Amino acid sequence: MTSVKTGIRIFKILLEKGQLDRDEHSDLFIEYLNSEVQEVLSEFEEEMDCKIIKINNTIYLLPTYDNSLLGFRNKDFREWLGANARLSDVYLAYYIVMFILHQFYGGKNKNPKQREFIRMMTLIDELDKRFEVILNSNQEDMMKKEEELSINLISIAEVWNLKIVHEENKRTTKLGTVTRICSLLEQEKLIRLMEDKKEIRTTKKLDDIMTYFFLNDSRIEEINSIFAEEGKNASNQ
Repeated sequence: MTSVKTGIRIFKILLEKGQLDRDEHSDLFIEYLNSEVQEVLSEFEEEMDCKIIKINNTIYLLPTYDNSLLGFRNKDFREWLGANARLSDVYLAYYIVMFILHQFYGGKNKNPKQREFIRMMTLIDELDKRFEVILNSNQEDMMKKEEELSINLISIAEVWNLKIVHEENKRTTKLGTVTRICSLLEQEKLIRLMEDKKEIRTTKKLDDIMTYFFLNDSRIEEINSIFAEEGKNASNQ
């Protein structure tokens, strides 16, 4: 089989599943190590705005930040959240995703994972505290922080604060909003919802990506910086 055909086979599996495991595709995993195959895949990376990385015994396909084909766009999140979702709802969803990552991987040592699971209601309580700090902070200081982080914190805090905690079968509640966001992450094989969706656990895929890829990138520092000051203020209340 030529290097081009092998590269196409590997990329096809990555498109379909998001990853290629050595246990399941040992022949292709070994072929991936061939420099000629990697040259073919590098062409796919450039053309498709993505990264193909090997972590231990798994190869992952990761879209770049502004990838409009493989990645999520604001439009995708709005459709997922519901027909009446606004742009502020989308930004709230982004914030919640970042906060979930921070809750699991906020450690500062070689193994950043600091917990194995988080209860859904615990997550909601923590979000309540964070958004309360934002709304009660000096508006001028908060606006400076918004400009620094390029996130409209006040607006998303207000959107969150207007939601009630729970109402049976309602997607627009705090619980419904977080559950839908977590369901999307579960669909991408990044987390698992356990105990009738009352508990969140990470997957091997997310552990690998956060531990071996994102920690070599400035994004994890950006994520942690967003919550560091708020967490300090929330714990003092």
